[in-house]
Parts: sequence; C-alpha cells; structure tokens
Amino acid sequence: MKNIVVIVLAIILNIISAFTQDSNCFRQASFGEKNICLPEIDGYQECYTDPIVKEIADATEAPSNVVLGYYLNKETYRRRDSIGLFRFDDYFKVYGTLEIQDLIADELILEQMNELLSGNFISKNWTEMSQEIDKVGLDVEIGVPIIIESYRIDNKSFTMILLIKYAFEGIEPYTLATTINGYLKQDRLIWMAYYLNYNSKETIAALKLKSNQILKELIEAKN
Repeated sequence: MKNIVVIVLAIILNIISAFTQDSNCFRQASFGEKNICLPEIDGYQECYTDPIVKEIADATEAPSNVVLGYYLNKETYRRRDSIGLFRFDDYFKVYGTLEIQDLIADELILEQMNELLSGNFISKNWTEMSQEIDKVGLDVEIGVPIIIESYRIDNKSFTMILLIKYAFEGIEPYTLATTINGYLKQDRLIWMAYYLNYNSKETIAALKLKSNQILKELIEAKN
C-alpha cells in the first residue's frame, strides 16, 4: 500500500512539474472566471502591480474596462519614480471589457467586434495620407482617432493602426501611433494596445513589427 501511495504521488508531482515547466507566464490576471496569462516579453517589464504604474494605468483607463497587464520598456520602468514628469512611449497594456468578462468568445464574436470598432473611427488611406504628411507635416485633428490600416495576422486576432494627436497645456502637441488588438484567450475576448510616438512614416513600420510580435506572444502564452 505504501508503495502505491509513493507511485501515485510521483505521478502527480510529475504532472504538476510538467505544467509548471510548460508555462511562460510572468503573472496571471483574473478576468471574470478566467485567469489570463501575462507572459514575459523581451525588452519589457510587466509592472501593473507596481503602485506607481498602477495609479497611472487606472487613472487613464475607461471605467468600462479593467487593466490586466501593463508593460513598460525596461528603460522607462527604471525611471518609473518620475514617470509622471515625462511623456513616455513604447509601451503596451492588456485589458478587458467588464461587460463581456464572462462571455464565451469565438471567431464570430471577434469579427463582429472588428466590424463594430471599424464603424466607430474615421478611416483614411495611409498611402495617400503619408504622401501628404511628407509635404505638409502630420495633419491630424486633435483628439480624433484615425484608422490608417486594419489587418489580421491570424484567425484569433485583429489589429487596427490608429493615429491620435494630443495637446495639453504647457506641452507641445504630439501624435501617438497606436495599435488596438482584439484577440481570443481562454475563450474570452481580450484587448492589447501598443503605443509609439509618431515621428515619421518609419514609425508605422516599427509599430507594426513590435505590435505583431507582442500580439503573437500573448496569444501563444501558456498558463
């Protein structure tokens, strides 16, 4: 009997060990009844639980959403004590919509959400727009998000690239290039938004490259 107990325990420990080794989660975040894996991403630090970062993340999030993860690049993370004193970019957040946190999501819902979002933003042809930008500078209306491209890297996600111009008192107006990504994880619809300061047309190429890589790692992350 003792030998049987030892064998059973060994099997259980091997199973637990296998799952532990297979997981690449830095942290898991609760979203309704699910735990969403937040993996380690090379070059970035997931830091939503840091009090300084959490205060900023929560203050800038819509009440209808919940922040699941917040990733700053390593240099910004090292300067987080003064994070409110400078404009930072090259960061991304993972978040969810509270109203649908227990909705079982599939590819149909993903496509419906893609169409819904597309209909709520202004769309412009980036090829034509970028030619004008070269001539006259970035002519984007302040506070009005403009979709310049929409695409899918697989059937589990969609991506929209937006330009948003900001103007705050005491700060020169600036434009952020942003991706909004919807993806399926644990049978839930999860969001990821990546931000990069717009400087030139090359910013869009860099934005797409980084966002696609991050999105792929989030989708493939194992709990």
